[in-house]
Amino acid sequence: MFRGARRGRQSEREVELISVTELSVEDRRAYLELLLRGASPAVACQQLQLDLFTIVEAVAEDDDFRMEVDAVYDALSQNVAARLYQEAMKGSVTAMTQWLKHRPPPEWSSTVVEGLSVSSWDLMSDEELLAHARLEKIEIPVELEGGDDTPGGESASESIS
Repeated sequence: MFRGARRGRQSEREVELISVTELSVEDRRAYLELLLRGASPAVACQQLQLDLFTIVEAVAEDDDFRMEVDAVYDALSQNVAARLYQEAMKGSVTAMTQWLKHRPPPEWSSTVVEGLSVSSWDLMSDEELLAHARLEKIEIPVELEGGDDTPGGESASESIS
């Protein structure tokens, strides 16, 4: 039986539950540590022999614990962002695109369209983007520089989109 799970069933009316406040400080710390190592909430609970719903209740009822769980997820997100940046710096165009879409340099203008923030880059055609890349002397992959036709018979702008 999981710690924190329902215990005993003498009758349908009498179901004894462990209070969320009975979730020990050690269990909370161990749960957070497993999350930091990449465990899902379900796997963390399974390894600690805790009931997942007890954790859910603890997060819902305890502001301090909720803030600690949020801080763990913030740290994990920062790890992913750091890895994305590393891949962008190694030359991954996909990583560069994702990074710059979510963290554009402050000097890049943005436009608000129907309540959405849209970068001026998003409003440009593929040909305009290629022209800007050439002006900035950015290395453009050969398949995009092939002129009107690429090896697959598509135009360069179709292969980008």
